[in-house]
Amino acid sequence: QIVSILEGLIRDRVIHKDIKPANILIEPDTKEVKLIDFSIASLLPRETQTIATPNVLEGTLAYLSPEQTGRMNRGIDYRSDFYALGVYFFELLTGMLPFQSADALELVHSHIAEKPPVASSVNPDIPPVLSAIIGKLMAKNAEDRYQSALGLKWDLETCWNQWQATAKIEAFELGKRDISDRFLIPEKLYGRETEVAALLAAFDRVAHPPTPLLRGGDRKLRKLFPPLLRGGLGGGRNHASCGFFGHR
Repeated sequence: QIVSILEGLIRDRVIHKDIKPANILIEPDTKEVKLIDFSIASLLPRETQTIATPNVLEGTLAYLSPEQTGRMNRGIDYRSDFYALGVYFFELLTGMLPFQSADALELVHSHIAEKPPVASSVNPDIPPVLSAIIGKLMAKNAEDRYQSALGLKWDLETCWNQWQATAKIEAFELGKRDISDRFLIPEKLYGRETEVAALLAAFDRVAHPPTPLLRGGDRKLRKLFPPLLRGGLGGGRNHASCGFFGHR
């Protein structure tokens, strides 16, 4: 039901931005699911989050997608809600959050850079395919998540039908019906391996420059080092150390 609700939001181009247990209500008698609190929702197909301190970010930090932190240089769209839904499913099935910390910045870092634990490794009773669905929802890059609510719903219904028929869920290929209903320009780099390698090599050269070694007689070196240590060479940008050794 919650995926069907998200399907309607996507159709209406609404980004909720705060999917979490407190905003998902279940009517006790009819078991009907309701999604509440649209106070920070956006009526936009895509939104850009600016960098802000973790305490003033929109949404709930424990369920925040990487792009919602404002530190990914990526836009926010309906797939941000898929990430939060993945966190919700993880908590629902394991009884714990995938990332836990009292430090807000550490939590932001976890969403951006740390791989979430596999749900079935936390609770062995969870079928691996359900863990895979959660992992797909919580992918760091939006392009690697589900691209449609229809594709997600199809996979969840397949799991439900198998469970109803055999009381177990066998592995199957995820995302077979996952086709986006809109044109999205990917923000992921493709075909830039050479350029990325060149940038990383340049970074390594700057981070680990070659260390020059000056050799010569002690009288020459004693004349060279005082101006070097005073900043006379390199315009004051240098850091140097010196030592003398020899043998007789």
